[in-house]
Amino acid sequence: MDEHELKNGEVEYMSDLFKSALKQGSAGQRLIRQEAFALAQEITPDRLHEIGRAAFANRSKRFDDRATYVFNIQINPANICWAGCSFCDYAASSKDTHAYVLSEDDILSRVEAVQPTEAHIVGGLNRVWPYERNLELVRELRRRYRRLHIKAFTAVEIAYFAKTSKKSEELVLQELKDAGVNALPGGGAEIFSDRLYRQHWKNKIGPDQWVRIHQLAHDQGLFTNATMLFGFGDTWQERIRHMLILRQAQDKSGGFSCFIPLPFQPGKDKFISHGPTPLETLAVMGIARLVVDNIDHIKSYWPMTGVETAAAGLSWGADDMDGTIVEEKIAHMAGAVTPKGLARDSMRQTIQIAGFKPIERDGKFNPVSVD
Repeated sequence: MDEHELKNGEVEYMSDLFKSALKQGSAGQRLIRQEAFALAQEITPDRLHEIGRAAFANRSKRFDDRATYVFNIQINPANICWAGCSFCDYAASSKDTHAYVLSEDDILSRVEAVQPTEAHIVGGLNRVWPYERNLELVRELRRRYRRLHIKAFTAVEIAYFAKTSKKSEELVLQELKDAGVNALPGGGAEIFSDRLYRQHWKNKIGPDQWVRIHQLAHDQGLFTNATMLFGFGDTWQERIRHMLILRQAQDKSGGFSCFIPLPFQPGKDKFISHGPTPLETLAVMGIARLVVDNIDHIKSYWPMTGVETAAAGLSWGADDMDGTIVEEKIAHMAGAVTPKGLARDSMRQTIQIAGFKPIERDGKFNPVSVD
């Protein structure tokens, strides 16, 4: 129901909630559920910019004019996956022409050439790179690179590793941590909607299982990221509900270090012709900063937003632009037109042009150099 369908008194009530949400959010105070939903009741141009101003005020209180990035490499050992998600152009069967499998030597040589601060490892659900092989890869990376921050394996992969190795998810997480994993990425959350889950990724774990596995990781001292895929048939109500579920989960375990809104990349011949507009992406970032008050960092993920929108996102509540992301494949195989990597100098320049002070960080969001 949009605002035009509301009665006069209800319109006035929603308008009051919207104003209250802006006031509370700009001051860094927690929004009640009704205020959170009021932010997205009707995204008019005027309201869009009011949300942006409130999100910027909140962000400025937390981070002043600082914006961070990390020198990282993304490792995708194989793109063979049987999950069959309707929105994925990355996954392949072993017979597809775009299927690939990297060897350990391929991966280690790429890390050696780049010498990154952080390695982000995500693969498909397959038996080419089973659990034990991934575990050994982590051990070898840790043996060679003692200071490398290893962010590896989504909750979807953790569940698959547990099932195929006949081990508990808790044991898989413990073994990965012992091998050298420092954190889990946020992929696989998609959006916390049972409606869309049944329609688009029913062969993977659902919203409840995703949250549960991340909280198991938090219990073992592993920090994790959280994501939200949007712009593929989801509603604003579903987006707000996703943010509130994350906020509640963070209240319980405190282990989410970053929230990453991901605008959908339609790819070729998909069920939807285009993803969200840049302004819609900025609105999601701004609302996320106001609603998800207990996750410190909001990431403006340039491979999926575009570099320009990602830079603008720093004025809409985001405080991090991820990083150089050497070897990124997933977004680009889905049709992203962004560069496949940004050099350190380009990342610093982009942040400076956006009006912020670039700070290189490590995988735990601690600064490693100040420019």
